[in-house]
Amino acid sequence: MLKRLTRALVFAPFACVHSTFVVIGKRDSAPPGFSLIGSPPADDVLTLRLALAQSNIQGLQDAVYDISTPGGSRYGQYLTQAQVDEYVVPSAETLDQVNTWLAASNLKASPLNSAGDWISVGMTVAQANSLLAADFSTFQIAGTNKTVIRTLSYSLPSALQKSIHWIHPTISFPNSNRPAALSRIKNTSSVTSARPQMVSLSANCQGLSSWNPACLQELYGIPSTSPNPAAPAAHVFGVSGFSNDFTNERDLRTFLETYRPDINPNTTFDFLSVDDGINNQLPADAGEDGNSNIQYAIALATGVPVTFVSTGTLPNALLTEMLDEANYLLSLEQPPQTLLNTAFVGVESEVFEGVIYTPQMAISLCNAYAQLAARGVSLIVPTGVFGSGGIPALPGCLPYDPPFPATCPFVTAVGGTEFDATQNQTEETPLKTSGGGFSSLFARPKYQDAAVPAWLAATNNTHSTAFNVSGRAIPDLSAISMLDFIFEQRLFNFSQTPQFSAAIFASMVALLNSERIAAGKPGLGFLNPLIYQHGDAFKDFTTGSITGCNSGGFNATAGWDPVSGFGSPSYPKLLKIIQDL
Repeated sequence: MLKRLTRALVFAPFACVHSTFVVIGKRDSAPPGFSLIGSPPADDVLTLRLALAQSNIQGLQDAVYDISTPGGSRYGQYLTQAQVDEYVVPSAETLDQVNTWLAASNLKASPLNSAGDWISVGMTVAQANSLLAADFSTFQIAGTNKTVIRTLSYSLPSALQKSIHWIHPTISFPNSNRPAALSRIKNTSSVTSARPQMVSLSANCQGLSSWNPACLQELYGIPSTSPNPAAPAAHVFGVSGFSNDFTNERDLRTFLETYRPDINPNTTFDFLSVDDGINNQLPADAGEDGNSNIQYAIALATGVPVTFVSTGTLPNALLTEMLDEANYLLSLEQPPQTLLNTAFVGVESEVFEGVIYTPQMAISLCNAYAQLAARGVSLIVPTGVFGSGGIPALPGCLPYDPPFPATCPFVTAVGGTEFDATQNQTEETPLKTSGGGFSSLFARPKYQDAAVPAWLAATNNTHSTAFNVSGRAIPDLSAISMLDFIFEQRLFNFSQTPQFSAAIFASMVALLNSERIAAGKPGLGFLNPLIYQHGDAFKDFTTGSITGCNSGGFNATAGWDPVSGFGSPSYPKLLKIIQDL
């Protein structure tokens, strides 16, 4: 595909250069927190990324459902990189049009993936303004000396309107105004250098607020030994880190010595770098997310090889990093069969308004995740901590504003549960702030065609106008949301977030994938069709609710609901199901 793109750049006939311009993206003003300070030098170089039209994305999505639905004739027959590329490679006409347009300005594209639907072009500010009928300007981030170059509008020749879906960075601005640690609530700053005693008895686990590996193993029936100790694990559990996030090996060793003294404390992980992601092991550079995710991946997915995928900080935005990671993993002969991504991109209103991203960008990332699903990857993400509404700290917080990428139909979205020790609870209940709801961007996938209408009918919300009843609904399931972890050699034990819930379930999936592969079967791949066929493998919560800003919220009911999905997982029940597949 790289050769095909290069040939087109050199030999494509001249066309479409003088077409009428059509506005592709526009905003009235910069978002709060940005001030216009002038025009950048005309010869400053911008690196723009272009998403080209994919030839048959609907065919790819149909193939994902075919190979991911238990009972189907194609179940488990995952696609190769070349087979996936055939669905997403731009048409010859698209390539000819785009390359002709660029060549007329002596510009050349560099493919960012094997299919060539994601390309990079370097050009001066003057060239960008001319090619895109734009006015790229310099904006300063309030309270800092940092600046970004953006435009409030950009256009394309009408002949290219169907060939190029979006260009970045253009009208989307970084998330400068968002409060820190959006995806995590710290109920208190309880930090101590003392190591807690290992908790292993059921009586000691009841009523916990903050959980550890031993109690999670008891709660969900997670085994403490490798699925097949006689044979090495044949698959990899990938843990994603973005913006140079990584995990500290010394903290991992302390965590294992404290909570998994039965395994080798030197157990560690492999490392992959995307976009120059770092792993310098300086304690101050490691991330809370990277530490907690790896610590539970290794402590719960006993015996499964774990790889941390660190994507470096890009000046353009987190979603661009995610696209780069997805394309990098798609380029591997065998990507990780289980992949955890706990990064928080934003709520859908931010996507629609182009505050941080645009709908086209979100769709492109979701399509990349569909490609990973086609390769046999089980991708698990959290739902966030804003309940059924948007982000309270942001101006104009909207009701029923679900988080992305949890609303992408090709990921498994995990919500949070809790034990409230202050109320002497001995039963797991839905987390009151766990994210849930209905997408306005993605339609309801067919694996939800029975469960979601049943909830709508049971709650008389069939004709509701408050949210999109025909949208992709989240979460798919839930798990404990408050965990102990080690950061900078200190114990953090009062952080609460569905990020932890996603890490727990992803670790269980990694074990289940190992069971399948050890038995000579393909991994589980995209999980949602299986989950929605077997809702009885989860502990159903019929009480509890979530609310959000300016939102009436949702209530838990029997069966699936937008509070906790199907509920919390039972490893023994899931194991029995996959053994019978």
